[in-house]
Formats: sequence, C-alpha cells, structure tokens
Amino acid sequence: MIKLETDPKKIGYAIGIDLGGTYIKSAIVDSGGKIIKQFKIESFAEKGPAAVSKQIEKCIQFLSKGFKKNILGIGIGAPGIVTKGVVKFPPNFKGWKEVNLKKEFEKKFKYEVILDNDANCAGLAELKFGHGKKYGNFIFLTLGTGIGGAIVTDGKLYRGEQNGAGEFGMMTINYNGPECLGGNRGSVESHIGKNYFLEHESEELNKLGKKTDFSDLQKLAAKGNKAALQLLKKYGFYLGIGITNYFNLMDVRTAILGGGISNNYPYFIKECRKVIKERSLKTIKNEFRVLKSKINNNAGVLGAAALIFE
Repeated sequence: MIKLETDPKKIGYAIGIDLGGTYIKSAIVDSGGKIIKQFKIESFAEKGPAAVSKQIEKCIQFLSKGFKKNILGIGIGAPGIVTKGVVKFPPNFKGWKEVNLKKEFEKKFKYEVILDNDANCAGLAELKFGHGKKYGNFIFLTLGTGIGGAIVTDGKLYRGEQNGAGEFGMMTINYNGPECLGGNRGSVESHIGKNYFLEHESEELNKLGKKTDFSDLQKLAAKGNKAALQLLKKYGFYLGIGITNYFNLMDVRTAILGGGISNNYPYFIKECRKVIKERSLKTIKNEFRVLKSKINNNAGVLGAAALIFE
C-alpha cells in the first residue's frame, strides 16, 4: 500500500509520465498528491520506439527545466506488459517489441526510473485518491485509444505472474469478431478502443460530419442527437459485456472508469448497466456499481509519480 507524505517538511517531488497511444501526459507531483507542473505532447506511437522515447525525453526536459527543488525520480506508466523497466509489446505502438525504458532514461537523466503498466498506475491513483478509498475490491478501466485495466483486491494491486494482469482489453467478447493489434480476434479493445470503434462505425459517423470523434459524439448526444446517442449506446453494450464477464469470474461488484472516452459516461452507462443486470449472476445483478473516476484526467500521472513514493 502506498503511503503518501503530508508533512510539509518532508514533501518530495517526482515526475510522472502517462504514456498513451495518442498523447503523453506528464507532471511534477509532490508526495502529497498535488500536481505542481504539467505538460502534454503527442506520443507518435505510429512512428516506432525511438520517436516515442524522444517525446518522453521532451516531457522530462520541459518539466525539470527551471524547477529548483529536488526530484526524487521518474515514474512511467506504459501500456502492455512491463517487467523490470522493460516495456513489452505495447498494443497500438508500431514496431515495438521489448524496450528497456528504465535503462535508457536512468542513463540520460541520472534519476531513479520506475515503470509499471499504465492502467496499474491509474488504478493506484484511484485507490489512494478516488473511489478506491471506499471500495477495496474493484477493476479500474482506462477507456481510450486502448482499453487497459487494473485489478485491485483487498486494497492491493494484483499484478499476476509476469506483471501482466488486468489486460481487460484483450478479453474476448466475440470469438469471430475483428482483430486488434494485440493479436486477439473479437477482443473488448477491437470493439471499443477509440480507433477501432471509429473505424467500424465510420459509415454512421460520416453522416454526423467529417472526422467525428468521441468529443463530437458527446456534444451531439448532449443535444439529443439520436444517431450519436445510438452509437454511444452500442459502446455501452460492448463495455457491459466485458464488465459482466469480469464480475462473474471474480465475484467483484465495482468497476471504475477512467480515460478520455469515460467523459461520455452519461450517454453509455444506462445500456452498460442494463447488460450487466441481464447477464450477471443473481448474487451480483442487484448490487453492482459502474462509476466514473473522480480523478480521471490526472490518474495516470498521479499513479506514475506514486511509484517513486512507494
């Protein structure tokens, strides 16, 4: 369990890096969980590992420039399986097999560097600062370019044998469905990962306007647009199928949603809950909860920085 410092005299500082498929979010965070300075940049995931590393380097340089207080280290939350500082086969990152970011950035910046799966980091932040303070057993989901997950049991992260637990997006919900970049046919991610969903529903989306994204769907749904509401209902259906499988398997009744797409929560949650109620065990269907994260926008960087304070 992470214990974050609250005594002003003992406050430390760390850089938190949240590596996403579209953007890298970064921040200097103090050991009380306060964000001091922030920076966001494109990840260039489609350009290969060297390009992504360069973008991470820019984040660290921007944050550390002019910062007078001692930085204890750099925490990085990365997609895919992360073992001993090595990021292995992250989905949605082209040309990436196994890259030792810990070795690379400790050599460049002379700080301690600690890495974990990005969803694990977000789950740690939710556990300490969000709904997790009330619910000691939950799955935390990041809904974005990819679909990540963090499993919390009895107030602690479950990481699995190879530190790869919680890959919710790789769960199969349609055995003959479309294939995701992770290589799994019919996975949750291949249905509701941002780019996959926008591609599969391109015909309907084009009727709403060119380059319609989830932020556009949110605005249209708020105005009562039937097509936008129907698309988000479909999103909620697939999300509900995946969550139901997890609830039934683990006898857990709480899911917490983060990531950019969770901002559409009011428009997909009804269908999501309906599916869970229809398909879950009788012991679960009347007691479950699917909540939107309280700290959604900053969960990734808070959790990454918290790796340094452990």
